[in-house]
Amino acid sequence: MSTSTTAKPPPRATTTSRSPAYPLTKPYLILYNALNFTLWATCTVQGLTHLATGTPLPLIFQKVYPLLLITQSLALLEILHSLAGLVRAPVTTTVMQVASRILLVWGIMYPFQGRIVGGTATAVTQTGDYAFLGCLTAWGVTECIRYGFFVCQVSGLGVPGWWAWLRYNTFYVLYPLGISSECVMVVQALAPAADEVSSAYWWFLVVVLGVYVPGSYILYTHMIAQRRKALKKN
Repeated sequence: MSTSTTAKPPPRATTTSRSPAYPLTKPYLILYNALNFTLWATCTVQGLTHLATGTPLPLIFQKVYPLLLITQSLALLEILHSLAGLVRAPVTTTVMQVASRILLVWGIMYPFQGRIVGGTATAVTQTGDYAFLGCLTAWGVTECIRYGFFVCQVSGLGVPGWWAWLRYNTFYVLYPLGISSECVMVVQALAPAADEVSSAYWWFLVVVLGVYVPGSYILYTHMIAQRRKALKKN
């Protein structure tokens, strides 16, 4: 449940090392964050450019999804970062945020291409395509801000005030956009899940939808609390 994610305060931050025992932690985190910033910026700019030039929604998905799949999958490393103590992010919060994104790109977008996204111009597919654009916009803008913030922070360059403002304020809009788009895609996936996979997978997605409401509330209020702490500290 991201938004997942946002100009989010650091629930799954990839910032500074928790322990000085790893001399390569700083250059590694700079490289990791810079790579993610570049990939997310590419996905976001590609998607919005195609949209602005009138590219059909299914074609936008087909052009952007392959890179989005790789980019989002890199977030799995953030769980390892938290477990290894390379960052100060709570493991539980990190897992919650990463898991929802991985479910969307691997468990819904990948198996149901053509049924709910990137397919023929049916009502269901068009709804899924709009939800995909919502996810791409919310995720992309959020992660560009977040990873750019961490590059400046970890490298010691200093974070510009306007960039810090974006990080700690834009999640108010981007998080609800991302969560609502994710929920729409899960709902759209219920029918093909039952038809093409199994009833067990249908029930799994139903449970996921049930978890989204309390889970998104917990993460959203956590972000607000982290924002207060960060602004108070600054």
